[in-house]
Amino acid sequence: MTQQQGLSSPKRVSRLLLVVALVFLSLLILLLVLQLTESALGVWRMLDQRSPILLVLYAVGLFGFSLAVFVLSWLLLRPGKPAAGDREPKPPLPVDKAAFEAALEQAGLQGVDTVGANLELEELARRTDQASCYVAFFGAVSAGKSALIRAITGEQGIQVDPCAGTTSRIAHYRFADGEDADLLLTDAPGILDMNEEHVRIAREEARRAHLVVYVCDGELTRDQHRELVVLQGFQRPMIVALNKQDRYTEQERSAIISRLYAQLSGIAVVAVQAGGKEEVFRIDSAGKEQSVVRERAAKVDGLMAAVQARIVAERELLSAQRDESLVRLGEEKLRLATLEHRLQESEKLVRDYTRKAMVGAMAAVSPGTDVLIQGYLGVQMVRALAVLYEVKARQVDVEHFIGLAGQNVGKRMTLLLALTGNVLKAFPGVGTVTGGLIHAVAYGMIFEGLGNAVVKTLQESGALKPSQALDYFEDAISGNSESRAKYFARLAVEEFSGKR
Repeated sequence: MTQQQGLSSPKRVSRLLLVVALVFLSLLILLLVLQLTESALGVWRMLDQRSPILLVLYAVGLFGFSLAVFVLSWLLLRPGKPAAGDREPKPPLPVDKAAFEAALEQAGLQGVDTVGANLELEELARRTDQASCYVAFFGAVSAGKSALIRAITGEQGIQVDPCAGTTSRIAHYRFADGEDADLLLTDAPGILDMNEEHVRIAREEARRAHLVVYVCDGELTRDQHRELVVLQGFQRPMIVALNKQDRYTEQERSAIISRLYAQLSGIAVVAVQAGGKEEVFRIDSAGKEQSVVRERAAKVDGLMAAVQARIVAERELLSAQRDESLVRLGEEKLRLATLEHRLQESEKLVRDYTRKAMVGAMAAVSPGTDVLIQGYLGVQMVRALAVLYEVKARQVDVEHFIGLAGQNVGKRMTLLLALTGNVLKAFPGVGTVTGGLIHAVAYGMIFEGLGNAVVKTLQESGALKPSQALDYFEDAISGNSESRAKYFARLAVEEFSGKR
């Protein structure tokens, strides 16, 4: 009991001191309020006895002072814009075709694979030279896209099958009524196809089109609505075609169209019938029932009227939007190719500097010289990676970062050396080797982890953020240590054996 009282006594003292402090602070605030109140009343009485103009000027001055304090406080406390190094990297979008061509040329000089981006530039030139307008048909698999295009164009070579996913490539079919500009109708793979490559092809074609027709055969599912939102994000004018209208009564069809309008603000909805075959039953004069398959009449005039009206009214705008969309698509492909190029080159750089660090450790002629070698190589590696990712990094900042990384390594160097020493015992003939070979394995692990940490930081942040890179470095040298030590031990032994 006495022990419990002794343990709780410091808590009671702390609480007592806290109460005393609160009472003192309360009295101080109360005294300050009373003092300010007395001063304010004294000023008010003095002004009240003088000219009313003086009272007004005093009030205006007091208000102006309060406003100035408020504005100054807001300017000081408002969230500032993030510094250039703190912003998340956003892919630069080209201003126009000329900027895109310049970016392509620069990337080519850097060794980036620009084939995909160049194809988009060539496609832009080809479509610009044509007089045709591209109308891309999309929708869920088996919604009737291909059948609808066949009904519009009369093209009998279009494959139509009730099984899902019949269309697996891009195909264009010409439609012309002799009055307006020619149309090229694009039949693309189903936008919800299970094949990711089909989906990629379909979405890219949507961005190359003047106009998009999304085909559905009823109310939208959650996935269809999601894909429509994606298509809208490409900023292509769109018309929704409600196919297979013969399934519904006129009242049901009107209700579905009304709900589609409610879901799709600003998008026109047109009911269509792609045709096809239907089975009907007849009863002959003898009262016998017979099954007959006949062609179902196509109803596509309303859709084509809506498409042509939109194109005639906005031809130049649609072409300008299509050109901009194609440039952005090409730029995205160029950006992805650039990221892939940087990743490959950064892996080569990290491997090269890691090997140099291992060789430097084995070539050290006196204690401590290996540390000097690694510090120099570390700075050079980080600078080379920063240049590759086009990130400005001052020499002093890089050296400071390497210094922090060195402190991190110093805390665990003993464990790393012990680990590498144990791993090297598994290699015949070098189990008793110490010094340079053990340090070579340790520095191999360190440099690989450091290089990968810097690469990951540059990729994610577009800047050399020491705290972020050090966190990744900590994870790199801590995770899967034994297997990494074995890998670098084999490299070190091969290098050591080759020099003997």
